[in-house]
Parts: sequence; C-alpha cells; structure tokens
Amino acid sequence: MVSRTLRAIIEAFNRLITRMDFHKISVEMIMEEAGVSRSTFYRYFKDKYDVMNANFKNVLDYYIEPHRSSGYRDLCYHLFEYGQKNLKIFKRALESKGFNSFSNFIYEYSYNMALKITRLNRAGAGFTPVEELQVDVFCNGICAVYRNIVDQRYNIDPSDAADALYEMMPESLKHYWWK
Repeated sequence: MVSRTLRAIIEAFNRLITRMDFHKISVEMIMEEAGVSRSTFYRYFKDKYDVMNANFKNVLDYYIEPHRSSGYRDLCYHLFEYGQKNLKIFKRALESKGFNSFSNFIYEYSYNMALKITRLNRAGAGFTPVEELQVDVFCNGICAVYRNIVDQRYNIDPSDAADALYEMMPESLKHYWWK
C-alpha cells in the first residue's frame, strides 16, 4: 500500500514534469507542489531521480499484477498503451542523464523483474547464459522503444506492438509469469 504522502510527492512530480523539462525541476519545487517538508521528502526519496523512477516502478508494479496482466504479452500491451497516453511525462523523463537516468532505471528494473519471475518459475534458478544475453538485449531494447514511442516513430496500436515485443522475448521465458 502506497502512503498518501508518498503518492502526493509522486503526483506533484507528475504535475511538474507535464509543465516543465526534467532538468528544471528541483527537489524544492516538488516539496512545495506536494506540500511536504524537506525532512518528509527525504524520508521517502533521495532526489528527484528517485521520485521519477519510483513513479515508473509504481506503473510497472501496477500492471505486472496477475489480475491485470496474464503474462508478458499483456504487460507489453499495457506499458505501450500507457506510454502513448503519457508521452509528455516520458519525453521529459527520458531527458534525464547519468547513472540515475530514467533509461537506466527502466533497464535495471525490467531486467531484475524478468529475473525474479524466472526464478519463481524455476525453483530459484535464474537465466541460462544464453537467456541472460537475450534478456539483456530485450531490456535494452525496451528503453529504445520508449524513446521511439515518445518520438512517435511507431504508427502501431498497442495490441500489435505487444505482439511484436512478445515475439522478441526469449522463447524459453515467454510463458513464465507469477506462480
């Protein structure tokens, strides 16, 4: 369960990022928009990158639930659709640079979630070396897909996009999902 304060900070960030570029947003602006003190902000987040990444984590965690997505194909559909509906947020988030960038977060979180699901389905065993390479390429590709969604390079509906992304997944992992 996400606390009201945590949600208020994330929602404040979302309002700000729809109005201005990521690099112009400060922690002070987020605190003021959310109506929280400095100590409250830092109780939940390290910096504005942490807020941005928590926002995407919440989206992914929401759609990854078994009652919302029955597998990777459904997850791809929901995330593609969400990206199209929230182009401005994604465009500005993708402007972030460095170790804590949105692109790096998407990669790391997606990779680790695929590994977690695989381990659940294999009694603790992770990827084979070939799967590790395939998942690495797939998760890096997802970052590129988000950049291209933002640039509106695809004239494709979410269902066709989900089918295409699903087909690119390692065959041995396609049917794994939460037990």
